[in-house]
Amino acid sequence: MRRWVAALAGVLTLALAGCSDLPSGVDGDLTNGWPAPPAAQQFRPAAAQCHPDVVEQGTIDDYAPVACRGPHVAETVAIADLPDLPAGQRKGRAFRECSKRVTTFLGGDWRTGWLVLQPVLPSPRAWAGGARWYRCDLVETSPVDGDLVRRSGSLKGALAGSGKVRMTCADPSVVGERVAAMRPVACAKAHTAEFAGIFESKRASAAALTAGEMEKGCHRTIAKFTGIPDNGSVRNRVGWLGFPPDDASWKLGDRAVRCFLWLNGERMTGTYKNAGTRKLKIHYVYR
Repeated sequence: MRRWVAALAGVLTLALAGCSDLPSGVDGDLTNGWPAPPAAQQFRPAAAQCHPDVVEQGTIDDYAPVACRGPHVAETVAIADLPDLPAGQRKGRAFRECSKRVTTFLGGDWRTGWLVLQPVLPSPRAWAGGARWYRCDLVETSPVDGDLVRRSGSLKGALAGSGKVRMTCADPSVVGERVAAMRPVACAKAHTAEFAGIFESKRASAAALTAGEMEKGCHRTIAKFTGIPDNGSVRNRVGWLGFPPDDASWKLGDRAVRCFLWLNGERMTGTYKNAGTRKLKIHYVYR
């Protein structure tokens, strides 16, 4: 290739040398007056965009945002940059940073909603080329079956009011010791469970989380929510349902267990926030 370029340059030089008359403004010098080519631009996605699918890596070839007012699955809330980290640390760092950034957008902790937080990173090839951005995508999930929801409209402020993505009251379908579905219900109507809050585990993996730790954590969370004493009597006053993150979310850094007050199938009406011991009497006996 280098020899071909050199030969072509020689031909051009000979041809120009044979011309005695040059047009006005042309000096015959091919090496000056040519503008430098523009600097190469790295692909960088934009915030306030929505997407038809959930992805873990973003490339310019697959980037096809859609209007948030129309049907979509994921919404990009924020774009920021990472330091130059090893491959194994990038997703976790992006997840932690995204967790902070989406709170203001939603009006509350994303972990208290029927939501999934998905950090999106550049491809390994783009990272090698200097791309350091990450984007924070939010996805609504169905409490009934856990499927991703194709929605219309932005999630902005979705946890600030009484929107359907907030975890509040519900009618769970309990089969044995497993919750098969959670059907949201307005707290003013009869229901059998109410979201009380979250507690964070310090376990290294989801598999290491024990039933005893979940019970203790949810009891503490429910006691704070309902205003009952956080002591050994909690288990005699209330039941609980706990929902830990799946393995993939745990590895990213989500260690929050979602806790629901549950009175073993008894019907409740209205919220039990600050209900106290007068409403939540001791009526469960364990032997």
